[in-house]
Amino acid sequence: MSKQWSGSRRLRVVVGIASAALVAGLVSACGGSSESDSGTVYFGVSGPKSGPSAEYGRLWQQGFDLALDEINAAGGINGKKVELKWEDSQSDPKQTVPIATKFVGDESIIAELGDFSSPASIAASPVYNRGKLVQYGFTNSAVDFTKAGDYSWSPSITLDVFQERNAQWVSAKAKKVSVVYLETDWGKQAFKFFEQSAKEKGVEIVYSSPILPDSQDFRPVLIKGRDANPEAFVHLGYGPDGALIVKQLRDVGYGGQFFGGQNTPQFISLAGAAAEGDIVNGVFTAADTNPKVVDFVKKFRAKFNVDPGDFNVYAYDAINVLVKAAEHGGATREGVLKGLREVKDFDGIGLGTFAFDQQTRRPNGVKPIELILKNGAFVPTGNK
Repeated sequence: MSKQWSGSRRLRVVVGIASAALVAGLVSACGGSSESDSGTVYFGVSGPKSGPSAEYGRLWQQGFDLALDEINAAGGINGKKVELKWEDSQSDPKQTVPIATKFVGDESIIAELGDFSSPASIAASPVYNRGKLVQYGFTNSAVDFTKAGDYSWSPSITLDVFQERNAQWVSAKAKKVSVVYLETDWGKQAFKFFEQSAKEKGVEIVYSSPILPDSQDFRPVLIKGRDANPEAFVHLGYGPDGALIVKQLRDVGYGGQFFGGQNTPQFISLAGAAAEGDIVNGVFTAADTNPKVVDFVKKFRAKFNVDPGDFNVYAYDAINVLVKAAEHGGATREGVLKGLREVKDFDGIGLGTFAFDQQTRRPNGVKPIELILKNGAFVPTGNK
Protein backbone atom coordinates (compact mmCIF):
# COMPACT_ATOMS: atom_id res chain seq x y z
CA MET A 1 0.00 0.00 0.00
CA SER A 2 1.53 3.37 -1.04
CA LYS A 3 1.81 6.27 1.39
CA GLN A 4 -0.16 8.43 -1.05
CA TRP A 5 -3.06 5.97 -1.20
CA SER A 6 -2.98 5.54 2.58
CA GLY A 7 -3.07 9.30 3.14
CA SER A 8 -5.97 9.71 0.71
CA ARG A 9 -7.86 6.91 2.43
CA ARG A 10 -7.32 8.51 5.84
CA LEU A 11 -8.62 11.83 4.50
CA ARG A 12 -11.77 10.17 3.17
CA VAL A 13 -12.34 8.46 6.54
CA VAL A 14 -11.92 11.74 8.46
CA VAL A 15 -14.26 13.59 6.09
CA GLY A 16 -16.80 10.76 6.35
CA ILE A 17 -16.75 10.81 10.16
CA ALA A 18 -17.09 14.58 10.25
CA SER A 19 -20.02 14.45 7.84
CA ALA A 20 -21.72 11.73 9.87
CA ALA A 21 -21.29 13.76 13.06
CA LEU A 22 -22.80 16.85 11.38
CA VAL A 23 -25.78 14.89 10.12
CA ALA A 24 -26.24 13.29 13.53
CA GLY A 25 -26.22 16.68 15.19
CA LEU A 26 -28.81 18.03 12.75
CA VAL A 27 -31.08 15.00 13.21
CA SER A 28 -30.81 15.27 16.98
CA ALA A 29 -31.56 18.98 16.94
CA CYS A 30 -34.58 18.46 14.71
CA GLY A 31 -36.27 15.53 16.38
CA GLY A 32 -34.24 13.91 19.18
CA SER A 33 -35.96 15.72 22.03
CA SER A 34 -39.57 14.82 21.28
CA GLU A 35 -41.53 12.04 22.94
CA SER A 36 -41.30 8.87 20.85
CA ASP A 37 -44.45 8.03 18.90
CA SER A 38 -43.67 4.30 19.04
CA GLY A 39 -44.68 1.98 21.84
CA THR A 40 -41.06 1.48 22.89
CA VAL A 41 -38.51 3.61 24.75
CA TYR A 42 -34.86 2.92 23.90
CA PHE A 43 -31.59 3.33 25.76
CA GLY A 44 -28.33 2.93 23.87
CA VAL A 45 -25.58 0.76 25.35
CA SER A 46 -21.95 1.23 24.35
CA GLY A 47 -20.07 -1.67 25.89
CA PRO A 48 -17.87 -4.73 25.33
CA LYS A 49 -19.46 -7.87 23.98
CA SER A 50 -16.21 -9.12 22.47
CA GLY A 51 -12.52 -8.50 23.06
CA PRO A 52 -10.56 -8.51 26.35
CA SER A 53 -13.38 -6.91 28.38
CA ALA A 54 -16.22 -9.06 27.02
CA GLU A 55 -16.82 -10.66 30.44
CA TYR A 56 -17.99 -7.31 31.77
CA GLY A 57 -20.47 -6.97 28.91
CA ARG A 58 -21.83 -10.41 29.77
CA LEU A 59 -22.30 -9.40 33.41
CA TRP A 60 -23.96 -6.14 32.32
CA GLN A 61 -26.36 -8.07 30.11
CA GLN A 62 -27.52 -10.21 33.02
CA GLY A 63 -28.18 -7.14 35.17
CA PHE A 64 -29.95 -5.37 32.31
CA ASP A 65 -32.11 -8.41 31.53
CA LEU A 66 -33.37 -8.81 35.09
CA ALA A 67 -34.10 -5.10 35.40
CA LEU A 68 -35.96 -4.97 32.09
CA ASP A 69 -38.03 -8.03 32.99
CA GLU A 70 -39.24 -6.25 36.11
CA ILE A 71 -39.66 -2.81 34.54
CA ASN A 72 -41.65 -4.04 31.56
CA ALA A 73 -43.79 -6.35 33.70
CA ALA A 74 -44.70 -3.26 35.73
CA GLY A 75 -45.75 -1.29 32.64
CA GLY A 76 -42.46 0.12 31.38
CA ILE A 77 -42.25 3.91 31.26
CA ASN A 78 -45.77 5.32 31.22
CA GLY A 79 -47.04 2.19 29.47
CA LYS A 80 -44.21 2.03 26.92
CA LYS A 81 -41.89 -0.97 26.77
CA VAL A 82 -38.21 -0.32 27.51
CA GLU A 83 -35.56 -1.88 25.28
CA LEU A 84 -31.82 -1.50 24.59
CA LYS A 85 -29.90 -0.77 21.42
CA TRP A 86 -26.48 -2.25 22.09
CA GLU A 87 -23.29 -1.56 20.13
CA ASP A 88 -20.19 -3.67 20.82
CA SER A 89 -17.36 -1.22 21.52
CA GLN A 90 -14.84 -3.74 22.91
CA SER A 91 -14.31 -0.87 25.38
CA ASP A 92 -11.99 0.68 22.79
CA PRO A 93 -11.85 4.50 22.57
CA LYS A 94 -11.45 4.23 18.79
CA GLN A 95 -14.86 2.56 18.60
CA THR A 96 -16.80 4.52 21.22
CA VAL A 97 -16.65 7.78 19.24
CA PRO A 98 -18.45 6.52 16.10
CA ILE A 99 -20.91 4.66 18.37
CA ALA A 100 -21.65 7.94 20.14
CA THR A 101 -22.24 9.63 16.79
CA LYS A 102 -24.66 6.85 15.83
CA PHE A 103 -26.58 7.10 19.11
CA VAL A 104 -26.82 10.89 18.98
CA GLY A 105 -28.24 10.60 15.48
CA ASP A 106 -30.85 8.00 16.50
CA GLU A 107 -33.73 10.08 17.86
CA SER A 108 -35.41 7.03 19.40
CA ILE A 109 -32.59 6.76 21.98
CA ILE A 110 -33.27 8.92 25.04
CA ALA A 111 -30.06 8.17 27.00
CA GLU A 112 -26.86 6.14 26.70
CA LEU A 113 -25.30 3.63 29.12
CA GLY A 114 -21.54 2.96 29.20
CA ASP A 115 -18.83 2.50 28.27
CA PHE A 116 -17.07 0.03 30.58
CA SER A 117 -13.66 1.70 30.94
CA SER A 118 -13.27 5.38 31.76
CA PRO A 119 -10.87 6.09 28.85
CA ALA A 120 -13.37 4.59 26.39
CA SER A 121 -16.18 6.73 27.80
CA ILE A 122 -14.12 9.92 28.06
CA ALA A 123 -13.18 9.68 24.37
CA ALA A 124 -16.88 9.78 23.42
CA SER A 125 -18.00 12.39 25.97
CA PRO A 126 -17.65 15.42 23.65
CA VAL A 127 -20.01 13.80 21.12
CA TYR A 128 -22.70 13.10 23.75
CA ASN A 129 -22.44 16.57 25.23
CA ARG A 130 -22.64 18.31 21.86
CA GLY A 131 -25.58 16.08 20.94
CA LYS A 132 -27.31 16.70 24.32
CA LEU A 133 -27.72 13.00 25.00
CA VAL A 134 -27.14 11.84 28.58
CA GLN A 135 -24.05 9.61 28.83
CA TYR A 136 -24.53 7.46 31.93
CA GLY A 137 -21.08 5.98 32.61
CA PHE A 138 -22.18 3.74 35.44
CA THR A 139 -18.80 1.99 35.86
CA ASN A 140 -16.60 5.01 35.19
CA SER A 141 -14.53 5.79 38.29
CA ALA A 142 -12.01 8.17 36.69
CA VAL A 143 -12.31 11.51 38.47
CA ASP A 144 -12.37 13.48 35.22
CA PHE A 145 -15.20 11.57 33.52
CA THR A 146 -18.10 13.80 34.61
CA LYS A 147 -16.09 16.96 33.96
CA ALA A 148 -16.84 16.61 30.24
CA GLY A 149 -20.14 18.46 30.51
CA ASP A 150 -23.71 18.60 31.75
CA TYR A 151 -24.66 15.36 29.96
CA SER A 152 -21.96 13.12 31.52
CA TRP A 153 -23.20 11.40 34.70
CA SER A 154 -21.98 8.50 36.82
CA PRO A 155 -23.07 6.76 40.02
CA SER A 156 -19.62 5.16 40.33
CA ILE A 157 -17.44 5.81 43.34
CA THR A 158 -14.42 7.78 42.13
CA LEU A 159 -10.86 6.48 42.10
CA ASP A 160 -9.67 8.86 44.81
CA VAL A 161 -12.32 7.53 47.21
CA PHE A 162 -11.69 3.91 46.22
CA GLN A 163 -7.95 4.22 46.74
CA GLU A 164 -8.22 6.13 50.02
CA ARG A 165 -10.28 3.25 51.41
CA ASN A 166 -7.97 0.71 49.80
CA ALA A 167 -4.98 2.31 51.55
CA GLN A 168 -6.91 2.39 54.83
CA TRP A 169 -7.61 -1.34 54.67
CA VAL A 170 -4.06 -2.13 53.55
CA SER A 171 -2.66 -0.13 56.47
CA ALA A 172 -4.51 -2.39 58.90
CA LYS A 173 -2.62 -5.40 57.52
CA ALA A 174 0.77 -4.09 56.41
CA LYS A 175 3.20 -1.19 56.63
CA LYS A 176 5.36 -2.24 53.68
CA VAL A 177 3.80 -3.18 50.33
CA SER A 178 4.67 -3.93 46.74
CA VAL A 179 2.27 -2.52 44.15
CA VAL A 180 1.54 -3.36 40.51
CA TYR A 181 -0.88 -1.31 38.42
CA LEU A 182 -2.17 -1.28 34.86
CA GLU A 183 -0.15 0.80 32.44
CA THR A 184 -3.21 2.77 31.32
CA ASP A 185 -4.49 6.23 32.16
CA TRP A 186 -6.90 4.62 34.64
CA GLY A 187 -4.15 2.51 36.22
CA LYS A 188 -1.73 5.40 36.56
CA GLN A 189 -4.42 7.54 38.18
CA ALA A 190 -5.33 4.70 40.57
CA PHE A 191 -1.69 4.34 41.59
CA LYS A 192 -1.31 8.09 42.10
CA PHE A 193 -4.25 8.16 44.51
CA PHE A 194 -3.16 4.97 46.30
CA GLU A 195 0.40 6.23 46.68
CA GLN A 196 -0.80 9.51 48.16
CA SER A 197 -3.19 7.86 50.62
CA ALA A 198 -0.71 5.14 51.57
CA LYS A 199 1.87 7.75 52.53
CA GLU A 200 -0.69 9.60 54.66
CA LYS A 201 -1.51 6.34 56.48
CA GLY A 202 2.10 5.34 57.13
CA VAL A 203 2.33 2.63 54.46
CA GLU A 204 5.67 2.39 52.62
CA ILE A 205 5.65 1.28 49.00
CA VAL A 206 8.87 -0.74 48.79
CA TYR A 207 8.37 -1.67 45.13
CA SER A 208 6.02 -0.57 42.36
CA SER A 209 5.69 -1.33 38.67
CA PRO A 210 3.20 -0.82 35.85
CA ILE A 211 1.99 -3.93 34.03
CA LEU A 212 0.79 -4.26 30.46
CA PRO A 213 -2.95 -5.09 30.28
CA ASP A 214 -2.49 -7.75 27.59
CA SER A 215 0.52 -9.49 29.15
CA GLN A 216 0.23 -13.12 30.24
CA ASP A 217 3.50 -13.49 32.20
CA PHE A 218 4.01 -11.08 35.08
CA ARG A 219 6.56 -13.19 36.95
CA PRO A 220 9.68 -11.06 36.23
CA VAL A 221 7.93 -8.07 37.84
CA LEU A 222 6.42 -10.13 40.65
CA ILE A 223 9.77 -11.64 41.59
CA LYS A 224 11.18 -8.14 42.06
CA GLY A 225 8.17 -7.21 44.15
CA ARG A 226 8.56 -10.39 46.22
CA ASP A 227 12.28 -9.75 46.79
CA ALA A 228 11.49 -6.30 48.25
CA ASN A 229 10.08 -8.24 51.24
CA PRO A 230 6.62 -6.63 51.40
CA GLU A 231 4.10 -7.50 54.09
CA ALA A 232 1.34 -7.37 51.47
CA PHE A 233 1.00 -7.20 47.68
CA VAL A 234 -1.40 -4.70 46.07
CA HIS A 235 -2.81 -5.00 42.55
CA LEU A 236 -4.61 -2.06 40.94
CA GLY A 237 -6.40 -3.39 37.89
CA TYR A 238 -9.24 -5.59 36.69
CA GLY A 239 -10.38 -9.15 37.26
CA PRO A 240 -8.58 -11.08 34.47
CA ASP A 241 -5.15 -9.54 35.11
CA GLY A 242 -5.73 -9.76 38.86
CA ALA A 243 -6.32 -13.52 38.62
CA LEU A 244 -3.06 -14.02 36.72
CA ILE A 245 -1.19 -11.81 39.19
CA VAL A 246 -2.27 -13.69 42.31
CA LYS A 247 -1.73 -17.13 40.75
CA GLN A 248 1.75 -16.19 39.55
CA LEU A 249 2.56 -14.60 42.91
CA ARG A 250 1.86 -17.92 44.57
CA ASP A 251 3.90 -19.67 41.86
CA VAL A 252 6.97 -17.57 42.69
CA GLY A 253 6.60 -18.32 46.36
CA TYR A 254 4.87 -15.26 47.80
CA GLY A 255 2.39 -16.34 50.46
CA GLY A 256 1.49 -12.98 52.01
CA GLN A 257 -1.70 -10.96 51.96
CA PHE A 258 -3.03 -10.01 48.52
CA PHE A 259 -5.20 -6.99 47.77
CA GLY A 260 -6.53 -6.97 44.21
CA GLY A 261 -8.69 -8.39 41.46
CA GLN A 262 -12.43 -7.73 41.45
CA ASN A 263 -15.69 -9.09 42.77
CA THR A 264 -16.58 -10.99 39.59
CA PRO A 265 -17.24 -14.70 38.91
CA GLN A 266 -14.45 -14.64 36.32
CA PHE A 267 -11.84 -13.50 38.84
CA ILE A 268 -12.93 -16.08 41.41
CA SER A 269 -12.91 -18.96 38.93
CA LEU A 270 -9.63 -18.00 37.22
CA ALA A 271 -7.73 -17.29 40.42
CA GLY A 272 -9.00 -20.37 42.26
CA ALA A 273 -7.46 -21.28 45.60
CA ALA A 274 -4.58 -18.82 45.07
CA ALA A 275 -6.93 -15.92 45.86
CA GLU A 276 -8.36 -17.29 49.11
CA GLY A 277 -8.20 -14.44 51.65
CA ASP A 278 -7.94 -11.77 48.94
CA ILE A 279 -9.33 -8.36 49.93
CA VAL A 280 -11.06 -6.02 47.45
CA ASN A 281 -13.09 -2.84 47.29
CA GLY A 282 -16.72 -3.56 46.46
CA VAL A 283 -20.21 -2.11 46.41
CA PHE A 284 -22.18 -5.30 46.89
CA THR A 285 -22.15 -8.75 48.45
CA ALA A 286 -24.70 -11.52 48.04
CA ALA A 287 -24.29 -12.15 51.78
CA ASP A 288 -25.98 -8.83 52.64
CA THR A 289 -29.00 -9.40 54.90
CA ASN A 290 -30.84 -6.24 53.82
CA PRO A 291 -34.30 -7.50 52.72
CA LYS A 292 -34.10 -5.57 49.46
CA VAL A 293 -30.74 -7.20 48.63
CA VAL A 294 -31.97 -10.65 49.72
CA ASP A 295 -34.91 -10.33 47.32
CA PHE A 296 -32.65 -9.19 44.48
CA VAL A 297 -30.24 -12.09 45.03
CA LYS A 298 -33.14 -14.56 45.09
CA LYS A 299 -34.51 -13.29 41.77
CA PHE A 300 -31.04 -13.20 40.19
CA ARG A 301 -30.29 -16.78 41.26
CA ALA A 302 -33.64 -17.96 39.93
CA LYS A 303 -32.97 -16.43 36.50
CA PHE A 304 -29.25 -17.18 36.06
CA ASN A 305 -28.48 -19.94 38.59
CA VAL A 306 -25.50 -18.00 39.99
CA ASP A 307 -24.94 -15.31 42.60
CA PRO A 308 -24.77 -11.72 41.36
CA GLY A 309 -21.61 -9.63 41.66
CA ASP A 310 -20.70 -5.95 41.48
CA PHE A 311 -21.04 -5.57 37.71
CA ASN A 312 -24.45 -7.23 37.57
CA VAL A 313 -25.58 -4.77 40.23
CA TYR A 314 -24.05 -1.78 38.43
CA ALA A 315 -26.08 -2.60 35.31
CA TYR A 316 -29.31 -3.46 37.15
CA ASP A 317 -29.19 -0.21 39.10
CA ALA A 318 -28.26 1.87 36.03
CA ILE A 319 -31.38 0.89 34.09
CA ASN A 320 -33.58 1.55 37.08
CA VAL A 321 -32.08 4.99 37.66
CA LEU A 322 -32.62 6.09 34.06
CA VAL A 323 -36.16 4.72 34.02
CA LYS A 324 -37.00 6.63 37.20
CA ALA A 325 -35.46 9.78 35.73
CA ALA A 326 -37.58 9.36 32.57
CA GLU A 327 -40.73 8.71 34.58
CA HIS A 328 -40.13 11.95 36.47
CA GLY A 329 -39.05 14.21 33.60
CA GLY A 330 -40.55 12.49 30.57
CA ALA A 331 -39.31 9.82 28.18
CA THR A 332 -37.21 12.27 26.16
CA ARG A 333 -33.58 13.31 26.20
CA GLU A 334 -34.42 16.48 28.11
CA GLY A 335 -36.72 14.49 30.39
CA VAL A 336 -33.94 12.12 31.46
CA LEU A 337 -31.67 15.08 32.20
CA LYS A 338 -34.43 16.76 34.17
CA GLY A 339 -35.01 13.60 36.20
CA LEU A 340 -31.32 13.18 37.04
CA ARG A 341 -31.27 16.78 38.24
CA GLU A 342 -34.47 16.70 40.28
CA VAL A 343 -35.08 13.22 41.71
CA LYS A 344 -33.80 12.99 45.30
CA ASP A 345 -34.51 9.34 46.07
CA PHE A 346 -32.93 7.07 43.46
CA ASP A 347 -32.81 3.62 44.99
CA GLY A 348 -30.06 1.13 44.14
CA ILE A 349 -29.02 -2.32 45.27
CA GLY A 350 -25.39 -1.21 45.38
CA LEU A 351 -25.68 2.39 46.57
CA GLY A 352 -28.91 2.42 48.56
CA THR A 353 -31.00 5.60 48.37
CA PHE A 354 -29.16 8.55 46.82
CA ALA A 355 -29.39 11.80 44.88
CA PHE A 356 -26.85 13.30 42.52
CA ASP A 357 -24.63 16.21 43.44
CA GLN A 358 -25.44 18.69 40.68
CA GLN A 359 -21.89 20.01 40.43
CA THR A 360 -20.07 16.68 40.18
CA ARG A 361 -22.98 14.70 38.68
CA ARG A 362 -22.09 11.84 41.05
CA PRO A 363 -23.76 10.62 44.28
CA ASN A 364 -22.66 12.25 47.52
CA GLY A 365 -21.06 10.41 50.42
CA VAL A 366 -20.99 6.90 48.95
CA LYS A 367 -18.19 4.65 50.22
CA PRO A 368 -17.01 1.21 49.07
CA ILE A 369 -17.15 -1.80 51.37
CA GLU A 370 -14.27 -4.13 52.21
CA LEU A 371 -14.78 -7.69 50.99
CA ILE A 372 -12.69 -10.80 51.62
CA LEU A 373 -12.72 -13.98 49.54
CA LYS A 374 -13.72 -16.96 51.66
CA ASN A 375 -14.56 -20.39 50.28
CA GLY A 376 -15.06 -19.06 46.77
CA ALA A 377 -17.25 -16.06 47.61
CA PHE A 378 -16.62 -12.45 48.57
CA VAL A 379 -18.12 -11.58 51.96
CA PRO A 380 -17.86 -8.44 54.11
CA THR A 381 -14.92 -8.20 56.50
CA GLY A 382 -17.01 -6.06 58.85
CA ASN A 383 -14.47 -3.22 58.72
CA LYS A 384 -15.68 0.30 57.97
